[in-house]
Amino acid sequence: MRRVTDTIAHRGPDDAATSQEGPVLLGFRRLAILDRSSASHQPMRSGDGRLAIVFNGEIYNYIELRDELTRLGHRFRTSGDTEVLLTAYRQWGERAVDRLRGMFAYCIVDHDQRCVVVARDRMGIKPLYLARTAEGVLFASELKAIRRAGLATHAPNVSRFARFLAAGRTEELGEGRETFLDGVEQLPAGEQWVLDFDGREQRRRYWHPDALPERPFSGVDELRAAFDDAIRVHLRADVPVGVMLSGGMDSVSIACRWTALAHNGHAEPGRVQAFCYVSKEYDEQTQLDDTLSRTGITPNWLHDGDAQALATLVPHAVWHHDEPFHSPTVLVGYGLYALAASRGIKVVLSGQGADEVLGGYPSFTDNLLLSLLMRGRLGALRNQANILESLGARSANAQLLRAAAMLRARLLGSAGGYAERVRTARARREPGFALLGDALQAAVLRDAPVRPELPLGQALRHAITGGTLPHYLRAEDRNSMAHSVEARVPFLDHPFVELALRLPDDLRLWDGWNKRALRDAMRGLVPDSVVNRRQKFGFPVSARGWLAGDWFPRLQAMLLDGELVARGWVRRDVLARYLEQHRRLEADHTSVLFAAKQVETWLALDRDGWKRPDAIIEPARADSRYVMA
Repeated sequence: MRRVTDTIAHRGPDDAATSQEGPVLLGFRRLAILDRSSASHQPMRSGDGRLAIVFNGEIYNYIELRDELTRLGHRFRTSGDTEVLLTAYRQWGERAVDRLRGMFAYCIVDHDQRCVVVARDRMGIKPLYLARTAEGVLFASELKAIRRAGLATHAPNVSRFARFLAAGRTEELGEGRETFLDGVEQLPAGEQWVLDFDGREQRRRYWHPDALPERPFSGVDELRAAFDDAIRVHLRADVPVGVMLSGGMDSVSIACRWTALAHNGHAEPGRVQAFCYVSKEYDEQTQLDDTLSRTGITPNWLHDGDAQALATLVPHAVWHHDEPFHSPTVLVGYGLYALAASRGIKVVLSGQGADEVLGGYPSFTDNLLLSLLMRGRLGALRNQANILESLGARSANAQLLRAAAMLRARLLGSAGGYAERVRTARARREPGFALLGDALQAAVLRDAPVRPELPLGQALRHAITGGTLPHYLRAEDRNSMAHSVEARVPFLDHPFVELALRLPDDLRLWDGWNKRALRDAMRGLVPDSVVNRRQKFGFPVSARGWLAGDWFPRLQAMLLDGELVARGWVRRDVLARYLEQHRRLEADHTSVLFAAKQVETWLALDRDGWKRPDAIIEPARADSRYVMA
């Protein structure tokens, strides 16, 4: 077991231990955030020896739960959240999970009930994988730990690789139990799994956004109060906390409310460290300067660096992620968390999840127009289409035709094989489909998921459970834990999410503004330059130029003479054509070529036994500027 836990030592460099609990072997690596003393060592046993636990993540309401449990007669010997979670299970059994507010993946061994109880948090912030072997069931936080156990040989999931290479983005794969390894699945977000010692299983989905009770929304004051409360509990830590900061609404809202709460005595004051990425092509300096001036936060800068240096990070990022990731922007996050670690920061607040919960992506405007059409709000539909056209979107008529086509697809459903025809037509139009060999093309046509046309509220719920969010959370977790830093995401505090999902559409996207409710709630509390900017950047990178420039010679040699071609997964002639078109800037094949680069790297790591790449990113320099070079 120790060799397995050592494989993920980066997730917990502060402590390591194993424990035999009847037929269950527990292993743990600890990143000490709350109660850093040895009293919170894991695996942790209850005082009567009935229970044992290993637990990854944070229970943000542990103080409130501890107070409640104390009133019920329980006593505590630690000040952390692990003992609170263990005691909550002792008091409420499997239903304890319903009371938890946080991000978590845990395994509790219950000797009295002769079972193992495993659960994952509502949003899937913390990972949990499982594999069934002849020796039993293995759970782990990362795929590489399951590989390292050596209990079974897991081949690549060729169908999933085919769909990734075709689309060039993980978001198009759909999200469920499937992983890039055959025979290894992930426990879905919001699910609890009970396995008794005799091998019987029970699964319960204890939370899902589609099952939330209907309640009216009282206004943006309620949203602001819920957000402030999320910030308050997410700052609970016994280690230094920082913040990822761009010039956008999400991270700026976190930074501004954090500092305001600290000044009002509702959060721990202190010198806040921010970690910022700047690029010449995407200028957010005005927004960043205004935010830094308002908050007094200390910035730490990550610059674009040179492309060749960024290229060297790909093997390390792929090794830490275990699976291909959605875009080159992940490398920026990888570098930012390295920078945070170099400054001694152990916890970082991130704005991840706000776009899915509050309606931040431009693609959601199609879902808004479909919502209006379905409700018969034709005047509002025409008005919104005209406003979007004035802002540079498709012509109003084209947008209305698109909404009508979405409604037609929704109404027809599977009638006469319509959905199947649409599914296969979309699969053939994927940017990398022509690149694939015959077997992979067949896999894409066979296994590509149906993408339903959804009104806005349903589209947001789908984005949370099976769309973009699971992929972005995976990237956030792997990037942060690669550097032994814990990423926290206040926008995914489940009380805030449940409130946000009750928003009316005109407080999501309206008149060309995204995240209207957040803008209204934060107006006057964040800089006007942030609230009044429509353009969305995120952490953009100039990957097209990298692939056509400094990266190109190595990329060309790697792909044309690589494993993808040798296995027949891709067509060499098509690949050569894509490379040349991209080099000449005649076409933009960034997503497909970067996807191919990642898969080629993955296959090389797989061939070498998934050994850690030799070279590690150099430590960040002691000054305030860190360049990937």
